[in-house]
Amino acid sequence: MSKISELFEELDSQKRKYHEKELSVDGEWSLILRTLQVYDLIFDISEFIIPEYFYSSLIGSLLFGFDLSELEPLNLEFTWRLPDLEEWLRGISIVFEKVLPDYVIPLEDFIKSNIKQEYQPEILPTLVEKGYYGKSRYGESYYDPTAVREFLRSSLTAMFKKYPTLVSRRSAIDSLTKALDLNPEVVRMVHDKVSMIIASHIGCFILDYGILDHTYLCEEATHSEELGVVEYVDYDGQIRRAEVLTLADMQFGCILDVTILDYCFLMPDEDIYNIEVKPIIDALDIKLRRFRDRIIYTGHAFSNYVRGDEAADYIKCERTEVWGELMSLRYVIESEVDGLVSSIVPELNNFDRRKYTTAVLQLLGHIGKRHKWGYNVFKTMEEPQLRSWWLGYWGSQGLDLNILEKLYDMVKVWLPQIVKRKVGLGRSLRLRRLGIPL
Repeated sequence: MSKISELFEELDSQKRKYHEKELSVDGEWSLILRTLQVYDLIFDISEFIIPEYFYSSLIGSLLFGFDLSELEPLNLEFTWRLPDLEEWLRGISIVFEKVLPDYVIPLEDFIKSNIKQEYQPEILPTLVEKGYYGKSRYGESYYDPTAVREFLRSSLTAMFKKYPTLVSRRSAIDSLTKALDLNPEVVRMVHDKVSMIIASHIGCFILDYGILDHTYLCEEATHSEELGVVEYVDYDGQIRRAEVLTLADMQFGCILDVTILDYCFLMPDEDIYNIEVKPIIDALDIKLRRFRDRIIYTGHAFSNYVRGDEAADYIKCERTEVWGELMSLRYVIESEVDGLVSSIVPELNNFDRRKYTTAVLQLLGHIGKRHKWGYNVFKTMEEPQLRSWWLGYWGSQGLDLNILEKLYDMVKVWLPQIVKRKVGLGRSLRLRRLGIPL
């Protein structure tokens, strides 16, 4: 049997298994049962994870002048509904629609509704003026090119989710900082503030943020019983201690050896949030309840857009064919990259050649990501920035820069078409089933 025949046979086997586990009637029912089994666990985990990124993303509001509609994951929200008869006959099990929550408001409205009135006159005049591509300079406005804006509003925060360990996170952030020509001190400051907020969620109880029976009471500061000590890991991987009073101190306040001038506020000896009204706290509660409301439909979401006849036979299932074509693209890329690396360095062993294949797959994945938040920065980079980031990141992982440069110059010719095909495959099926014009 030829290698191409073996490949087709293996791909067909994988398509059959994929269909059986996820798209068949038994597969969907299995997913529903597994969702029920882990429902309580996901319910509890949401209490830990969502508030950390919700409040961390707010750093971009007062410090960089972003409206709440621009901040992820604040603006990332969905509603769901059951399909009508016509949609159900087209194989739609559940309809999720992205919405802009009511609490996602302009920055000035956020300040007026969440910050105590006596502090508003001091904050409003200091807001950073919005910048414009080709006119503004970074440091005199909160963004220059779109990629810088995307990095500040979501990508840096997303790095904490994607890279939980400091070494890998620092490497990823450093490569982006250099590629986008960002002020490294601003990046360091935002990193440390996010790290501080995440660490305090369990390590230092703060009213309306800490979790009862889970968050430890703060260690008292030596010179003040009101201040609590938060231990966090800074940008250099060192354990640092900061003395804070409220959540707003970590988000917007000036903290010695953490913040830089013009990117922080001197905070009073009380909370600047309007606790009596507390709309932003209520907003988090709404987000948590919506998330928990959607958990039970996880199985339906994974098995969506499959008609009855498609659920019974993987050969008739369009989703299986889409998945198979995506896998075929991956196999083609892997084979192509392996051949390119072999032509550049014939003596390289299989293990090391695979590292370069992984690097190219990451490049494809980052600029062709469809669902996860925090990846827009890669899609909006200019080609030289994308090249600089990719070489910098994988060079820091120990790969040979000379090989990476030759490899990038070869794959950049066909990569845009592969990305377009990858994104279009998944998108077109959903739109057709929903009856939305392509």
